[in-house]
Amino acid sequence: MTIDTWTIVKIIGGIIGTISISGAVIWWFVQLAANTLADSYKKKIEHDFEKKIEAYKSQLEILKATSLKYNDRQFELYIDLWKNLQDLKFACIDLWNHANSTNLRKFEAALMKTHRQVETTSILLEENHYKELIEIIDNLQEFDTGKEKLIAARRLEIDECTIQQIIEFNRIKKDRCLQIIEAMKSDIKWTIKGQN
Repeated sequence: MTIDTWTIVKIIGGIIGTISISGAVIWWFVQLAANTLADSYKKKIEHDFEKKIEAYKSQLEILKATSLKYNDRQFELYIDLWKNLQDLKFACIDLWNHANSTNLRKFEAALMKTHRQVETTSILLEENHYKELIEIIDNLQEFDTGKEKLIAARRLEIDECTIQQIIEFNRIKKDRCLQIIEAMKSDIKWTIKGQN
């Protein structure tokens, strides 16, 4: 049996053609499988990503609601605190202008009320405001003590030089407190507006 060259070329061409077609079919199946796996993986990643985004959105909504509640409460606190500071300031001025027992009692009541409010609500106060308020209270407590000494000195008819020293001590304490209260005004406004 003799096979001529042309037959061998046909056979080799057929084999090469079959291999090429088989390779193309295999290549197509591999591409299809790869695309299917890639799409499946992509969908899984997208699904996981969407779940995480939803979880983050939920946490963000909780934080937003909590923050709004905090800001609302802080706003109310600062309004009330400012009102008490003004009452305290006016009681201080009244006591400065007329050092008598009635004004002293009003001042002490305003001081105690403000001090208690500062301490009980300190968790909602900005740290710098808390420190300033404590400084005000400390100075006004010294002012209170000074005014008590002044009232007693006048009752006991102590010498004028000692009385003037007490008055000057009280003036320094009063002026420092009024200065801090005035300085806090714009800062509290910024805090209330949520810009601090």
